[in-house]
Amino acid sequence: MSHLYYTVEPGVISEALLHQCVQEQGPEGEAGRIARSEGIDFREVNTLRLDFKNILRIEHLWQFRNLRRLQLDNNIIECINGLDQLVNLEWLDLSFNNIEDISGLNALVNLRDLSLAHNRIAKIQNLEGLTKLQTLSIAGNVINELENISYLRQFTQLQCLVLRENPLAEDKRYPHYVIAYIPSLIYLDFRLVQEDSRQTALAMFQDMMEELALVEREQARKRLELTAAQQKEKTLKEAYVDGLAGMALFDAMFEEDKDAQCFRLMPEIPVLLDSYATKFEMVCEELKDIGLRDLQRRSEERVVLYASHEETCTANQKVSVRKVQEFEEMKQKLKGSESSTPSHEIIKQLKDAIDRLHHKLMQLEMLLVEQIEEVAKDFERNYSELVSTFLENVQAHMTRLRDLENAHHETVLEKAQMILEKFIKNQLDIELPDELRVLMVDKDTLVGALNAAHDCHLLAIDNKEDSIVSRAKKDRDSLIESIQNSELKHNKQKILKLNSTWSNEGR
Repeated sequence: MSHLYYTVEPGVISEALLHQCVQEQGPEGEAGRIARSEGIDFREVNTLRLDFKNILRIEHLWQFRNLRRLQLDNNIIECINGLDQLVNLEWLDLSFNNIEDISGLNALVNLRDLSLAHNRIAKIQNLEGLTKLQTLSIAGNVINELENISYLRQFTQLQCLVLRENPLAEDKRYPHYVIAYIPSLIYLDFRLVQEDSRQTALAMFQDMMEELALVEREQARKRLELTAAQQKEKTLKEAYVDGLAGMALFDAMFEEDKDAQCFRLMPEIPVLLDSYATKFEMVCEELKDIGLRDLQRRSEERVVLYASHEETCTANQKVSVRKVQEFEEMKQKLKGSESSTPSHEIIKQLKDAIDRLHHKLMQLEMLLVEQIEEVAKDFERNYSELVSTFLENVQAHMTRLRDLENAHHETVLEKAQMILEKFIKNQLDIELPDELRVLMVDKDTLVGALNAAHDCHLLAIDNKEDSIVSRAKKDRDSLIESIQNSELKHNKQKILKLNSTWSNEGR
């Protein structure tokens, strides 16, 4: 149907067109007149129809951030784009266009109903982000392969699917294949999926389904492992000990050592290296465990802060509420005595009561400020002490790593020189590989290479220590500053509110 529009100049989604459509589709009567006079904010629009506009390109829709339904059918759109900002979209109609490839939709994470019917699509793809998809119409396209249906199995909420008028629908296996592969399906091509049809489909493709189930279980297992690994790495990073688990730092240290593999070929060196690696790993694991333990302690300290803050505010608020209630009771009594007490006397007593209430509430607020400041100071002191203790442990363990590296270097240096002497005198029992012979030219070359490797290892240890210390201090300072700023802002707002309330009461 869209092909007819080629005889007309393609339309453009302009600001003028958008305003026109929003006004035409907006409220009617008096509500519509008011909306038109005051102007319509595109951010408030929930539904928009742009069908039969001869639109070639989707553009200028980023302003409709809260759009729920969008109708773009019966245009000449060739490429899906310009929709990334419409993250609240739930219903989208792109039927009767000239779309060949599915793309540009993954940002629409809330989409439930999608129509791509009557386009030129040959493959179902690029919909992974649409995890809430319940209805998909892709009828009247050029999808040939039944195997393409397996892609839709990932959409566990998909209930309604329309695929008719595609070449694959002519395959006699088509309905049973689709029903077997998409267990969540309730309607296929507008027809209810009967239970007997589902059982027949599963029986027809039993072998394929069993094999697919095995594959999916393995994929699920790998996803769980990946998620667990990512969570573990996230926790290690929060504890500032990422890159310390197992042999991570040791391996990273030797990755920068260009001659490491050569020295491993030297007699006796592999045994020394293995011993060094074991001791190095043990120190790293100790520091990692300390980091995780201290992360828990810092988290507990934050919990104590929030609990103390809440408890202090609640207690203060109860007293404030009681004072306000007492004032309200007194005010009611004054109103009840209007017949026997002169009005000027009532006004005077009321103003005095307001002044006393204001003074008391301000006292309570000042007391709260002092109490919260004390809570914050306790937290700052305790939290800073925890961070300082952790950093002391970091420095101590990094010193141990440097000591291990120094000791290993001295041992390797001594062994290497002994091997060099034997090599020069042709007293070695084994043949050295060519890449190692290059380093055995003379003592200066060998010692220079070993010293360079040693410096490289120490630099890796220093960089890791600097990274841990700088991140821990930065996060500590940022957290304390944010707490202080938050309390300052809260106190200012509370005092302004009290002064405003007092002024109103005074009038």
